Amino acid sequence: MKVLDLNTAALKDYEMGNYDSAIQLYTSLLEDEPKCAYHFVNRAKCYLQQAKYSDVVDDIKKALDLDPKNIEGAITGGRASTKLGKYEDAYHFYKAGLDVDSKHVVITEDLKKLQQVILEDYEKSGGETDEQGYDAVNFCGQDYYPGDDVLLRTEYASLERKYDMEKDIPAPPIDLIRSEKAGRIAVEAHKAMMAGRFPEALQYFTLAVELEPANKILRKLRAEVRFLNEDLIGAIQDLWVIPKGERTADSWKLGGKVLGQINYPIAAEFWLRKAYTLSGKKDQEAAIIFQKVRTSRIYGPLTTDYPVTVDFSGYGRGIYAKRDIPEGEIIFEDSPAVFGRVMEKDVDKVVPACDYCSTSLLTARRYFGDKLDTFDSSVQDLIESQWPDVEPVMCEKCNVVKFCTDTCKERAWDEYHQLICPARCAAAKTLYEVADNYGYGYNEKDEKVNLWLASFSPVILARMWAQIIIEAKRLMKKDKCTEPTVEHWARAKAPFRKFIAFGSGDVTAKMATVLQLYRDIFSDCGDGIKYEITDSEFTGRYFQASCNLQTFSFPVTPHHQFINRLSNIDAQDMRAIALLKPLEVKVPSADFCGIFPLHACLNHSCMNNVEVCDGYVNDRGGVIVRAKRDITKGEELYTTYIDTSMPRKLRRAWLYKSFNFWCHCPRCVHEGDDPYICTSCHKKAMNQDPFRGCGKCRKAWYCTVDCQRKAWNHGHKEICQEKHSDIS
Repeated sequence: MKVLDLNTAALKDYEMGNYDSAIQLYTSLLEDEPKCAYHFVNRAKCYLQQAKYSDVVDDIKKALDLDPKNIEGAITGGRASTKLGKYEDAYHFYKAGLDVDSKHVVITEDLKKLQQVILEDYEKSGGETDEQGYDAVNFCGQDYYPGDDVLLRTEYASLERKYDMEKDIPAPPIDLIRSEKAGRIAVEAHKAMMAGRFPEALQYFTLAVELEPANKILRKLRAEVRFLNEDLIGAIQDLWVIPKGERTADSWKLGGKVLGQINYPIAAEFWLRKAYTLSGKKDQEAAIIFQKVRTSRIYGPLTTDYPVTVDFSGYGRGIYAKRDIPEGEIIFEDSPAVFGRVMEKDVDKVVPACDYCSTSLLTARRYFGDKLDTFDSSVQDLIESQWPDVEPVMCEKCNVVKFCTDTCKERAWDEYHQLICPARCAAAKTLYEVADNYGYGYNEKDEKVNLWLASFSPVILARMWAQIIIEAKRLMKKDKCTEPTVEHWARAKAPFRKFIAFGSGDVTAKMATVLQLYRDIFSDCGDGIKYEITDSEFTGRYFQASCNLQTFSFPVTPHHQFINRLSNIDAQDMRAIALLKPLEVKVPSADFCGIFPLHACLNHSCMNNVEVCDGYVNDRGGVIVRAKRDITKGEELYTTYIDTSMPRKLRRAWLYKSFNFWCHCPRCVHEGDDPYICTSCHKKAMNQDPFRGCGKCRKAWYCTVDCQRKAWNHGHKEICQEKHSDIS
């Protein structure tokens, strides 16, 4: 049967609703014409009618790779992704179509429907009337870190030795005359204190304390004045002598402030924790100061060599500039605490890479494809001689996981692979198969279903647990114990305590099969050790990954090395000239995603001032963060979590749906949603007459010139851009 006849028959079957037959015909056509985008799109349309949305997306991605300007493919992919609830994928399909035809009626209507689906979730969540994200202060715990008890004793010993801290002072015999005199002096001290005459108040309180050295009220008041006079050591010395059981919540809080400022962070946390507890967990100031102290001690060492610091506010951790940073400067670089491959739907698109350092193992065959066979033999010889050796080093036990060198293979084995190697147990083998099949596997009824609903690989969590267990075992053996102690487990988990884990939904029920795989993998970790993964731990680790993962690739590929080698051969070599056009093909990347300790502190803004790029950090792939524009000292650094070309309401709804917070960045504050609500005063238009919009950005509308002028002065001029991209 000729191609034309097959096409006609397939189209007729599609129109008559015989989708199975049409699919078979289009599959036959693809066997003869595997690079025909038209056939992929038509087969995808059949799958769409059968609600096989994942198959639709697979075919459309192949079609758009062959023909990026295929509008029908963009529409079909957008509709299938919307049905799958993968709204960002749908948005990008439609956006690709609008890049070809910005006024395409069908795409515009479909995009409006997509927006409506997302906005319905927005309204169900409370919309503009209930814009509340998580409470960062209460969300971040105040639990002890491993070894804090030892460090606290060390800091206390240092304080007593360095500052000659007094012990509890025994009360002298009752002397009414001295007490009365001390009381009169204290009244004068308090008057001076209230009037802001702190040096004078300190003199009075000192006289009163000399009369009654064991009076805890006088000691506390003098400590406050000493603190206001910036006599931090004197303040803590006064608080120190107040018996622990008689210190008020305010005394503990003041002591925590002082200890934090004189660089005794563990003691500061202890005092602030006591203050917060005694207040019935209502003193937000004590809670915020506690988190500031903890943030400083955890992230201070990470930012020593960088022009930034990590601080804590009511919105959580953030990164701030310690000095002016010019546009283009590399601000910091970061290595992942744990990482793994990005899952690909099309296995043929996966570029081999080292599982330990993320080095790309891209082959010449993978890069040039079938074109390699069309080159002259001399050109093929040139490619073979100049393309880097990328023969992978396989794990000899499983023959599944690849490495670039024996060194990487051995390091991976020592750090995590020994526990999750597919050859170790059936559960580990199945887990890798689920990851390789884009989350799909077989349930108890032997039906192929989506077992893993996340966009990141399930192997990442397995690696995290493997790293924890192996480190706990190392500490156990170092201390010559027969099993890890609570302290060992706490220390092994410490690297992952930096990352927030926020989200909603019962992930254990939705991914019960994969959770059981994890439990089976770690039910026997050797040396008689079993690691129990509870529902709560699985949920916590899952949301840690969801909230913090960042994609990256090794910055230098074999393609780059090949180009560099070609540049060093004879410029007149015609073989190299013959490769100029084929080398313009886009380089496929080996994509990973990881959790980065410092990068994870970057907050979102729709006007981000930094960009995250691939980097080479600590002998492996990582990320570098570069200034997108000039950043002033004290300014917070912002990245972006989403495509910020979307309209304001859609942007905000998307951020809430994906990251559980409402964005209040300058763009979200000073842009509007539609011409019927004043962006400045929120007045609604009467009689369906729209308000006049900003003539430059067309993203804000005002009921009066006065409102427009106020908005301009209050911040709209900072975000107004004549060339803001928009999709509506």
